[in-house]
Amino acid sequence: MINIENAYIEFDKYVSQFNPNEGRIKLKIDHIKRVAEMSKKIAKNLHLNEEQVKLAELIGLFHDIGRFKQAEMYNTFNDKISINHAELSVKILFDENLIDNFNVEEKYKKIIKLAILNHNKGKIDKNLNDDELLFSEIIRDADKLDIFYTICEYDFPSIFWYSDFNCEPISDSIMNDFIINHFINYSNIKTNSDQIPIFYAYIFDLNFGFSLKFLKEKKYLDNFTNRIYKYFSNDTVKKQVKYILEISNDFLNKYSV
Repeated sequence: MINIENAYIEFDKYVSQFNPNEGRIKLKIDHIKRVAEMSKKIAKNLHLNEEQVKLAELIGLFHDIGRFKQAEMYNTFNDKISINHAELSVKILFDENLIDNFNVEEKYKKIIKLAILNHNKGKIDKNLNDDELLFSEIIRDADKLDIFYTICEYDFPSIFWYSDFNCEPISDSIMNDFIINHFINYSNIKTNSDQIPIFYAYIFDLNFGFSLKFLKEKKYLDNFTNRIYKYFSNDTVKKQVKYILEISNDFLNKYSV
């Protein structure tokens, strides 16, 4: 039996050592708790049983737990210049035995581990069993939905890790990645503006109708686009983003039923 109330108590105990009132740490704590809540909502919408709903919520609470050590060790949340935060989360939970504080039954541990490891991959591993795949899909959707919330509500420059928005247009390779594959290969990112399509591409990786409908109802793509128009000064970037939004909204209108 998963004691979700105790899980939140233990989570708060763990993060208390990382100055939880400091801006970026608080942002990450808030993100994790929102993702846990969103995971619960998705699981309930899928009509999972009570224990499965709690497991989904628990995975949400665990999925970014390595972020705090990442910030402490590398002074960044940027995996590219530091460490894969999902792998660090698993290391802290399982190799350093933090999970023992949460009294998690053995039968859930592999599902938790694989869901965390898959939550930030470009694509989910193909060799998962049905339960491992289901909970990996739930955490991926919940995480992405809160990323949309974040890019619409939080300090915009910090989202992109830079403050110079007078930059070159989105490169042809990134535009083609988005238009043809609806997927951005991070290794192809060359310019500051190349990061923009990443967020729109997320919608094509959402797994559940609930997630698409929620995204559409919140108007996150329109709100994010408005912020792009406000911050980025290059007219070509704005035209590219308008086209990206049209493709994205066509997809949402078709599948968010």
